[in-house]
Amino acid sequence: IDIKEVTLKKEYAFMYENFVVSSQQILYVLLEESDDKIDALKFDPIIFKYGYPNDEVSHPLDKFGLGSYGFYEVTNSEWIKEIRNINRSHHRHSDSMFDRDRHYIAKFKDVTIEIICTKFEEVEITKQDLTNFVIEQIDYLKK
Repeated sequence: IDIKEVTLKKEYAFMYENFVVSSQQILYVLLEESDDKIDALKFDPIIFKYGYPNDEVSHPLDKFGLGSYGFYEVTNSEWIKEIRNINRSHHRHSDSMFDRDRHYIAKFKDVTIEIICTKFEEVEITKQDLTNFVIEQIDYLKK
């Protein structure tokens, strides 16, 4: 396991404020808002965990260099290996299906989010973009 901090285009506090909006295809971690523009990290999530641990308890990956606040990538991830191993029961499984998977962690004061995805990007969206995204997802719920 190796952990390195990801350098983003802009410095973020990664302290208190954050917000997650997710569908089955897209996950946004909203980081900062200014002048109706929201800076966010956008992922194509395969799976994610949000919440515990906060900064008052140790994360299991701290011993591998996971910092207190910030955005990190985990290489040689045990979580990806676990998912790959579970998937081996599928009749069309191939270990190579997991070659593109990446494990990212965003650590804030009160929450941690861990995401396995194949890619992420830094984006700037408007409040209207975000509202449209939520409305589109709600529309999928209609019978």
